[in-house]
Amino acid sequence: MKAELLNSFGNDLMVVNAARVSYGKSKDVFDEKDAKLIKFLVEHKHTAPFRHPQLQFRIECPIFVERQLFKHQVGLSANSISGRYVDFSDKYFYFNSLRKQSKSSKQGSEGELERPDLIEKINNHIEICKNLYKELCDAGCAKEQARAILPLNLETQFIWTGSFLAFTHFWNLRLKPDTQEETRIIAAEMLRLVKNIEGEPFKHTIAAFNL
Repeated sequence: MKAELLNSFGNDLMVVNAARVSYGKSKDVFDEKDAKLIKFLVEHKHTAPFRHPQLQFRIECPIFVERQLFKHQVGLSANSISGRYVDFSDKYFYFNSLRKQSKSSKQGSEGELERPDLIEKINNHIEICKNLYKELCDAGCAKEQARAILPLNLETQFIWTGSFLAFTHFWNLRLKPDTQEETRIIAAEMLRLVKNIEGEPFKHTIAAFNL
């Protein structure tokens, strides 16, 4: 799995200028008053100004993680690699360990399942699917049909663009401890990339949202 920050647009100053336009005002230099304004906006849920800054990522992840990410749609736009046009069946997410089903949550997991024999069977299943896909394509079968036999741990890639506000909603949900581990790893890497943009342009916005 991999996350890459392709582009970012805006900064903390853009947020406060979007807020102050209500009074016909704007500033060229960010100061302590602006930091307090950002905190006020978040605390009082005046979040429209945070829709102006934009972020764009390239994500590589298994399809079962992509499905979790794409539950977040408001303020976000995605374009994915297409199995109708290209063969991308050679990259898979391999499990080094398996987790037990949570006893307290229908959708969660907990602890490790000590079954290396099942991991071996998963790997064998991947090879069977890869070989059958190749056989179908070599026989002249359309990629759009051949791809139907590939498993959900096939790695896909997509470009994901949206407002800073939309991504804060995403991080607030997908960084929680009860989020699927693989999804949480991608979310954490995306946030790390934003925090490490040169000059920390979103330092006060990130702090205000407790990210």
